[in-house]
Amino acid sequence: MSLKKLANYPVDGAEARTKGDLVKVAREDRVNLIFGQDHPVLMELCVTNDYMHVGEIVIPVGGVGPRASEPNSHDGDAIFYILKGPATFYVADGDETFHVRDGEAFFLPGGVSYQCLNYGSNPIRMVFTIAPGF
Repeated sequence: MSLKKLANYPVDGAEARTKGDLVKVAREDRVNLIFGQDHPVLMELCVTNDYMHVGEIVIPVGGVGPRASEPNSHDGDAIFYILKGPATFYVADGDETFHVRDGEAFFLPGGVSYQCLNYGSNPIRMVFTIAPGF
């Protein structure tokens, strides 16, 4: 799949807003990719276009010390819902740490730099949605 197609998966955002059609994305149709060069994690994308990004992230167990996601920030707001955790979010802007358990959500305003860490003995699974920002 080309990067241009990836930015319009499963449909172009402007087209989706005009038509108003519903699109089902089955688990086997998600776009799977490894995100991060220094701290790679599995990302399964359900939707990625100019309107929103929705998917699931899996952060594996660390070796020596915790395993972490790539440091990141988004132009728009993001929310993470922990399916299997716990997850630790480090917010660089305020030098703060937040521990988020199974069934809890974590909200990040746009532009905030963060990293997610796995101090546990099991992979973290969380769903996310990001509003790209307008």
